[in-house]
Amino acid sequence: MIKALTSTLALAFVVAGCGGGGAQEAGPVPTGTASRPPTSTGQPTEATTTATTTSTSTTSTTTIALCADQTAAVAVASREGAAGTIRTVWRVRNTAQKPCRSFGYPGMDFRASSGWLNVHVHRGGFSDINEPPARVVVLPGHSLYFVSYWNDVTTSAGPCREFDRVKVTLPNNFVPAKLASSGCLNPRSVDVGPVVKSRPS
Repeated sequence: MIKALTSTLALAFVVAGCGGGGAQEAGPVPTGTASRPPTSTGQPTEATTTATTTSTSTTSTTTIALCADQTAAVAVASREGAAGTIRTVWRVRNTAQKPCRSFGYPGMDFRASSGWLNVHVHRGGFSDINEPPARVVVLPGHSLYFVSYWNDVTTSAGPCREFDRVKVTLPNNFVPAKLASSGCLNPRSVDVGPVVKSRPS
C-alpha cells in the first residue's frame, strides 16, 4: 500500500514538473500580475523609451547637414581693442536653403606679406569664451557667432604681424572661408571661443 502510494506521488510530481516547464516555454505570454512582477514591467518600458529617444536624437542630428564654409558668409560683426588685446565677434550666416548644425571651435589663419601664418588657435582663455561648446542649429539666412582674441603688439612671445586676409574654418570642416580683413597680431596669441547661436555682447 505504501509502495503503491509512493509510486503514485512520484508519477504526479513528474507530470506536474513536465507540464509546468512546457507551459513556461511554449505557452501564451501571461497577462496576470501574479505571473509578472511590477519591477519587470517597468524596466522594459524605460529601456524602450531610452532606446527610442537615442534613436530619434541620432536621426534628427544626422538629417541636419553640418554647417560648411562653402554655404556660409563670414564677416566681422564687431571689433574692439584695449591694452594691446583685440576682441572680435565673428558672424557666420547660413546661405544654404536648409538648416545646418555646428558644434565646437572654429580654426583661423591670417595672411601676412610672407604668406599664411599657419596659426594654431587656443581654445578659451578669456572669461566670455571659456564656456564648453554646445550644439547649434542655424536656420537658412540666420547666423552663428564666435569670439576671438589676439595681441596686436610686439611682446616677448614674438612680433606683431600685419595681415590682410583671414581664413575661418568651421568645426569639422576642412575647407575654410576666406575674407578680406586687416590688422596686426601676434600669431601665438590667438584665442577662440566655441560657436554660439546668439550674438555675444
